[in-house]
Amino acid sequence: MMAFYLSLLALGVAGAVAIRELALAQAKQRAALRPVRIESADRQTGRDARRG
Repeated sequence: MMAFYLSLLALGVAGAVAIRELALAQAKQRAALRPVRIESADRQTGRDARRG
C-alpha cells in the first residue's frame, strides 16, 4: 500500500515539473516576441532629452 502512495506522489511531482517546464518555455516565447528597446550609453534617452 505504501508503494502505491509513493508512486502517486512521484507522478504528482513529475506532473508539477512538467507544468513548470511548459510555463518556462511559454514565458521565453513571449519574451522573444516582445519588442526590445535599445538604449545607447552615449545618448540621453530620457523623457526630457532634446531631439535634433
